[in-house]
Amino acid sequence: MAKNRERSNPLGTVRRSIWYVLRAVIIVSLLLAAAYAVFTEAMYISNMYVIVTEGMELRADTVLKNGASADLEQHFTLNFLSNDPLLLDRPYSDYLVDNFDYRYEIKGISVFPWSSSGYITYEERIPTITGSPASEEITDPMPAWTSTLARIHLIKVDGRWMIDSIDILEENPEAEPQATSDMSKLETQSN
Repeated sequence: MAKNRERSNPLGTVRRSIWYVLRAVIIVSLLLAAAYAVFTEAMYISNMYVIVTEGMELRADTVLKNGASADLEQHFTLNFLSNDPLLLDRPYSDYLVDNFDYRYEIKGISVFPWSSSGYITYEERIPTITGSPASEEITDPMPAWTSTLARIHLIKVDGRWMIDSIDILEENPEAEPQATSDMSKLETQSN
């Protein structure tokens, strides 16, 4: 009779049931928190990617074509715009740039789901700039764009990511060679 009482102890059954439900709630909560963190980080990464790629190309366009800095306020903080050496010096102000070949590569992105700042390692190149001097007095050739490898710091301002600073890691980084086909391995067919 004592064995039947131990087996049918309602308090033990309740305790095991509560522990089972509690474990299930904890596991589901952890899975939901992890899913939320992954989704938030993916959203931050995609937003930062768009702001940096569009903003940096727009910055290059503004510098090369002597555009208004006000156009950059959607991508850059006002603090950055008032201290950016390229925007302040305007090295292409004596030239009329017709076209340029802007190239970039994202080397890395660093952001956490709970943070309001992040970093992107960004390589920027403009191998070709076509244009002419703005006046006949200018005899110097158009300066080449300095390729850079930079660490871009972004912050959230009113719920939007914006570029707050650009730290140059390396000027004129070595370009990785582009993959080309090996023409020597082509077989010729004779008719």
